[in-house]
Amino acid sequence: MPLPEATLWDLPPLRLDHLRRLTDDTGLMQHALYCTPDPHHGYTTDDNARALLLMARLIESEGPEQYQELAFRYLAFLRYAQRDDGAFHNFLAFDRRWLDERGSQDCQGRAAAALGTTLGRALLPGLADSAAVLLDRAMPVVERLTAPRAEAYAIMGLCWAVQAGYQVERCSAQVLRMASHLIDLYRATADADWRWFENILTYSNASLPEALMHAFVVSQAEEHLAIALESLEFLCEVCFVDGMLDLVGQNGWFPRGGKKAAFDQQPIDAQAMVEALVAAYELTGEERYQKLAFEAFTWFLGNNRLGQPLYDPTTAGCFDGLQEDRVNGNQGAESTLAFLLARLALEQSVLPRVPSLVAAGAYY
Repeated sequence: MPLPEATLWDLPPLRLDHLRRLTDDTGLMQHALYCTPDPHHGYTTDDNARALLLMARLIESEGPEQYQELAFRYLAFLRYAQRDDGAFHNFLAFDRRWLDERGSQDCQGRAAAALGTTLGRALLPGLADSAAVLLDRAMPVVERLTAPRAEAYAIMGLCWAVQAGYQVERCSAQVLRMASHLIDLYRATADADWRWFENILTYSNASLPEALMHAFVVSQAEEHLAIALESLEFLCEVCFVDGMLDLVGQNGWFPRGGKKAAFDQQPIDAQAMVEALVAAYELTGEERYQKLAFEAFTWFLGNNRLGQPLYDPTTAGCFDGLQEDRVNGNQGAESTLAFLLARLALEQSVLPRVPSLVAAGAYY
């Protein structure tokens, strides 16, 4: 457990009230009007994949009784979203019409993350078997990913799939190929003052170093861990100010040589930071990562630039972002899942627990 129990007792309990409210017989709705589900915006594969990933982690730790119904609902959504070529649609209208031909690379990576995590963590054979069928069909799509965050999400899912013994050689080889691409990006871009993979910090930034930490669990390649920790340290330098998480705002991001945007800070970015710091603590045992993970999580509770909480204990939902003068009062799926996943990470492992399954240099 990354944090002492006494500390965890001070945090809000993990409640699924709002998540259940947003879920109907199709899947998880994308948006809410304040705390009321908003059918006008339909559903996304992104959100249903995140929700499936959450259920898999909860089933692993608490058993299937409370969570299997939602898990099967979200997995059924992914089944409906998958095209004949293995790729996934993303945007579904309330009347179950697909609004796109094919989802983005990030969408494909998130689906792979959810399916692989389900294989590795949901100790429910029927659920895992179904996830394997979908991942089988998706693997050719995963193997063509080139977008860094899509690769990061897929790496994390495939590492959990490896733990389950799923297509170990193929998944391990793909993890190493994608990790090598992230390292190539880092080498081409980073210097002493800008230790990052791109010339701009955008969204879900901490997922990139976290993915390399997952890759290290499988590969035991020291370079994976070294660059993961080096880039995470840089991100912490950018985003922590006097014990407060001050994220890169989505209203302009942070271009190299420019100014960090202060607002439209997003819960998904806080979630990524919490999970990456928990992973760093798991791998290094350094207590400062544990402390930073807790500080990052308190962003949801009001330890942020506005001093306003984003988690709403009356609904168990999470507000959609930190704007210049207020929080965004809507409580959508992405934000609520970000809170729940970050909260769960503080007391549950985020890394696969397999020993290295890759002989040195075997798949390079």
